[in-house]
Amino acid sequence: MRRKPGNISALMIVRSRRTLLYSLGVVMLLIYTLYLWRTPSRPLPPMPGTYQYFSEINFEYHTHSFGAISHCDPRFAPSQAPGIDETKKALFALMKTYAATMKELHAESWIAHGTLLGWHWNQKFLPWDNDIDVQMSIETLAALATAYNMSEYQYPVAGEDRPRTYLLDINPHYTIASTRDVANKIDGRWIDTTNGKYIDITAIHVSSGKTQHIPFDQGVLFSKDGHRYRSEDLFPLQDTTFEDIGVKVPRNPAKILAEEYGKRSLTKTRFHWHRFNKASRLWEAE
Repeated sequence: MRRKPGNISALMIVRSRRTLLYSLGVVMLLIYTLYLWRTPSRPLPPMPGTYQYFSEINFEYHTHSFGAISHCDPRFAPSQAPGIDETKKALFALMKTYAATMKELHAESWIAHGTLLGWHWNQKFLPWDNDIDVQMSIETLAALATAYNMSEYQYPVAGEDRPRTYLLDINPHYTIASTRDVANKIDGRWIDTTNGKYIDITAIHVSSGKTQHIPFDQGVLFSKDGHRYRSEDLFPLQDTTFEDIGVKVPRNPAKILAEEYGKRSLTKTRFHWHRFNKASRLWEAE
C-alpha cells in the first residue's frame, strides 16, 4: 500500500531524532570515558587507628615579597618568627647540607613539587615558597631508616662561628604504604635544629594493584600524599644544580609539573605578586 507524503515525512523525522539521540549517546560515552581516563583516582577514606607523627608550627609574614607562611618543627622552633633573611639563609643551608649528606650516604633523592617548579624557572627557590620538597624510593628510605634514623650531622654555615646541627628523622609510619594514612603523608624530615626549618621527604612506592589502601593500578608509582607518576617520567634521574648545589631531578620534569600544577605554571610569568624578568632570569616583586 502506498504511504501518504505526510506519513513519510513523520517517519523521516522519527528516524532523524533516533539518529541524533544515538549520536549524542556515543559522544557522551566518549566524553565520559575520557573523563574517567584523565581524572585522578578518588582518595580513599582515612585510615583509623594511626597517630600523626610530624607536626608543625606556622609563622606568618605579612608581605607580598615573601611566602605568607613558614613552617617549622615545634620541637626546635624559636618563640618568635625568624626574619625573612634568616629563613632564606636556613633554606639554602638545608638544601646544601641535605644534598651533601645524601651523597655521602649513597642515598638517591631528587627535588619535587614547588622546589622542582623553582628549578624549572631559574634553578632557584621561588620567592613565595618557604618549603623544600624531596622524594626518594621506598627502598632508599627504608635503608636510611634502618641505618641512620635520628642521626645528627654538623655543618658549618657561612657567617656563623658554630656549626649547625641537622637531624634526619624518619616517620615510623613510613612502612604503611597507604594513601588512607592521611596523618602521615610525610615520610621523613631533614631538620635544622637551630630554628626548626625542615625539608619534607616523601617515599615513592610501586602499586601492586588497587586495594582498600591503594587507589592506583598495578605498576603505577605513587606517594602517600596521593601523587602518581609513570616510571619513564621519573627515571633515570638527571644531574643538575639548584642554587648552585648539585641535585637530581626527574627525567621529564616538565610533564610532571604540568600534571601537578597545570601547563600554565611552566610559562606564566606573573604569579603571587611577582613578575619573571626574562633578562635577569629572576622573579621580581611587583
